[in-house]
Order: sequence, then C-alpha cells, then structure tokens
Amino acid sequence: MSKNFKLGLDLHGVIDSIPDEFKFLSNAIVSAGGEVHILTGGSWTDELENQVISYGIRWTHKFSVYDHLIEIDSNTIGEIQFPDGTIQKKFENGCWDHIKADYCRKHNISLHIDDTLIYNDFFTT
Repeated sequence: MSKNFKLGLDLHGVIDSIPDEFKFLSNAIVSAGGEVHILTGGSWTDELENQVISYGIRWTHKFSVYDHLIEIDSNTIGEIQFPDGTIQKKFENGCWDHIKADYCRKHNISLHIDDTLIYNDFFTT
C-alpha cells in the first residue's frame, strides 16, 4: 500500500456498523504511512471522538459536515431534534450533500466509504 493512500470513512452507518473491520483497515493504512480521514455528518464532540476511540480506529484527520457548515455560516432553516434529545441547526436542502465530495477532492482522498447514496452524485473519483 502506498504511503500516499488516503481513505475517507463515514462514522454513522459505516464505522459503527463493522468497527472491527475498520479498526484493522485503519490501523494498517496509518501504520503504512497513509492517511485515514473520518468524515461525519454530526458535530465532532468529545463524546463522538471517544466513540471512535472506543472502536480502536486510528485516524489522521477528522471532518464534520455540520461543524463546517456552521463555520462557513451556511443558511439554516430552523432546528431539528434527534431521538436522543440533541438539537441541531437544520440547513437548506442541497447545501449538505456535496460537502463530503468537496472535502475528498480538496484532500485528494483515494477512496471514501459512505452509506448515503445521494452523495455519489457529487463524487468525481
């Protein structure tokens, strides 16, 4: 494996679905000098980071779509409450779906694994 290899992994629906397999894969890539980028829709909190650590995943970079949209002051259309009681801002339709693809292009990600098929429309690799 080339040390230039860069893997993007979604957290919810991917890493948390088969954490042992991604533990093995992420450790192999980082040990070989490659990069593992965790891309998540949720806000990157201490709780989220501890969840990833509990899976034994090694990563070199992390990226939150939600945090990015807040940072660039993207248009919001209200709030949404999740089953766990968490409340987050809700964004205009269409501003969310291309963010992971844009990140992967900007960072020359070799392969990104995600469980949201609509994102495929925005990837070019």
